[in-house]
Amino acid sequence: MAERKVKYLISESENMIMEYLWKQEEGRTFGDITEYLNNTCQKEWKRQTINTFIKRLTEKGLVVSQNSVKKRVYYPAMSYTEYKQGEAREFLGEFYGGSMKTFLSAFSGGGKLDEDTAKELRGILEEM
Repeated sequence: MAERKVKYLISESENMIMEYLWKQEEGRTFGDITEYLNNTCQKEWKRQTINTFIKRLTEKGLVVSQNSVKKRVYYPAMSYTEYKQGEAREFLGEFYGGSMKTFLSAFSGGGKLDEDTAKELRGILEEM
């Protein structure tokens, strides 16, 4: 089976759903998600709107679902950390040709990094 490409660019509304799912220890039903968005987030979205967001997240490879006894249960397809790592890789690839050197050059404004920043980056690289 071919690995499916994940799309990390998500809307603010899709992010609300992902943040909710990431905080849960178990999957959540459509009703749970709707209640969270409409009550906790103070949205007044119709079922069709929420269903569209969930469908998009599923198509992007970020949400998976499973049928339980009477309801479909939704889960994040990856942890928050895995998502952020993928998002960073995609950002680096799209805007800097996958080159960390090009990114750091842009980050530093084309000049030299100050000693504290350079030391911090060396420490991070050594940990990796």
